[in-house]
Amino acid sequence: MKKNLKTTIITLIVIVFSVASKAQDAKYLTAMKSGLQAFKDAKIGADYVAASNQFERIGGIAKTEWLPYYYAAYSQLINNTTLQDPNEKDAVLDKALELVGKAETLKPAEGEILALKGYISFMKIYVNPMARMQNGMGEAMGYLEKAKALNPENPRPYFVIAQNTFYTPEAFGGGKDAAKPELTAAAKKFEAFKPINGMMPDWGKERNAMLLAECK
Repeated sequence: MKKNLKTTIITLIVIVFSVASKAQDAKYLTAMKSGLQAFKDAKIGADYVAASNQFERIGGIAKTEWLPYYYAAYSQLINNTTLQDPNEKDAVLDKALELVGKAETLKPAEGEILALKGYISFMKIYVNPMARMQNGMGEAMGYLEKAKALNPENPRPYFVIAQNTFYTPEAFGGGKDAAKPELTAAAKKFEAFKPINGMMPDWGKERNAMLLAECK
């Protein structure tokens, strides 16, 4: 009887933990969907800051999940594009690097994280290209090349590199003609790429297409 009672108790404990885990998963999914919708609906810088803060709060609760910090960083990256003041842009991009660093701590060697880290690093260079190009370019490209090596089918690192080529002056090896084959290669990868679920990163396709259209 004692053995049966012990087995029953263990079974009940397993059931309780299973139910609690499923409840936590449901809350996490609901929170993430809400955050993604807030990002999608964002129109001004303050909206992107609010979305980033929302994702950061989710990350503080779902302590083992990397996606909240990833999207918190991505929201700050987009917020940067709404700003003009170099000091403000730097502060926002530093925050984005801090957040993507938290995502990387939770999931090292994740290609999506490294692609975003490379993107943010490029944007840091653009704030002060004369002072940062020499040292910053190698670092940013290093993240993106590693992202490509981890998942050659992920279009995002290819897009970020192509976009950088597009905006680099022709005198330095960039421009539309140089970017066109890179953007074309990225476009093919975007067409073939399918995220494993609705929460995984899926950005870049529209902007890649827009830049490619400008090359024709």
